[in-house]
Amino acid sequence: MNNAAFIAKTNINTDGRILNQLRILKEWNTELEVDLIVFPDKKVTISFDDTVKLHQINTRLRHNTFLRIFTVLEFTFKAFKLLNKLKPRIVHAQDSAVLLPVLLYRVLNPKKFYLIYDDHEVPNENESYLKQIMNALENILIKKSDAVIMANKERMLYLGEKLQLTNNQYYFLNLPYYDVNPNTVTSALMESKLDELELRKKQGTKFIIHQGPLHIERGRQKLADLCKNLPKPYVILLLGGTEADFIKFKEENELPDNKFFFVGRVNYEVLPLYWKKGSASIVMYLPTYTNNRLCAPNRLYLSYFLGLPIIVNKNNPVLYDFINVNKAGGFVEDYLEHPNIEFFDQLNNLIIGDSAKERLLDTEKSKLIDLYSSLIDNVPITG
Repeated sequence: MNNAAFIAKTNINTDGRILNQLRILKEWNTELEVDLIVFPDKKVTISFDDTVKLHQINTRLRHNTFLRIFTVLEFTFKAFKLLNKLKPRIVHAQDSAVLLPVLLYRVLNPKKFYLIYDDHEVPNENESYLKQIMNALENILIKKSDAVIMANKERMLYLGEKLQLTNNQYYFLNLPYYDVNPNTVTSALMESKLDELELRKKQGTKFIIHQGPLHIERGRQKLADLCKNLPKPYVILLLGGTEADFIKFKEENELPDNKFFFVGRVNYEVLPLYWKKGSASIVMYLPTYTNNRLCAPNRLYLSYFLGLPIIVNKNNPVLYDFINVNKAGGFVEDYLEHPNIEFFDQLNNLIIGDSAKERLLDTEKSKLIDLYSSLIDNVPITG
């Protein structure tokens, strides 16, 4: 039997990485049976076909910082027990939140299944002592895995060298592999904001989308400097973050209201409705810490596939390389050094071809398919 087990702690309703991987694999092999083991962050509202069996693990204590150790132990016991019952030929572990039961299962069953570790984050240098212990355990699991999947090429090269890995290493980008149709009913307030955005767009306003909180490591100061010299008809469309922080950001930098359109927090499922109002986007990560320097933000790829030119910070190697290789945008430092409308005119003249997008999609899908294809024929059937 061709069976695999995905195990994750996540909000599976909106976890694009896992949902995309499942769909790619199902399109490739309709006979592949998947046990989806989930420690859900939110109530599961989506459904799967008969070949994907959902196993939800719930614990007695949840969302209590002081009793978190008991939640971890209960989840570890239940997940380990379930893996022993299912005996999957392939275990696909999704990041460090599930490392304890998977590591235990690996140690006690070293040759009975093929282990894929999907690494979503790279540890930063400023972690707590407890997180450093978990990082050390994660490194053990990575080394014991038969294959490791990272979120981009730069992370793959970094971890491969740092941990001296000898197992199979891949990277799988968080691309928007499939169109997502929102099934969330939009509120009256949301409809009002979308209507206002559309009206202003028809009147000539060009929105530059910034998604996420206004954190220092996400280029807060560079964004402020850009706004001080932002020419008409450009306006920053802010998705995510709180209104209180937005007001503080404006006051600290003495920025006028007419440079922004603040939306705030938006349900993941309806984000595309706002992104379609954009003319460009801005994605910045300062290279202060490792995980920021080797970032793999979904919104970078979302902007690219929507055909929106992307403004990034030049001193981030991942963002710099993506813009240069794909001819997909420009650098905020270039504009800040010589503010002029020609910078934005050049962005508007960029054309991101469909053929380039399709090649990238096919390349990434093939990596996952080739990995699973090589495993299904080689992993021994467990008893």
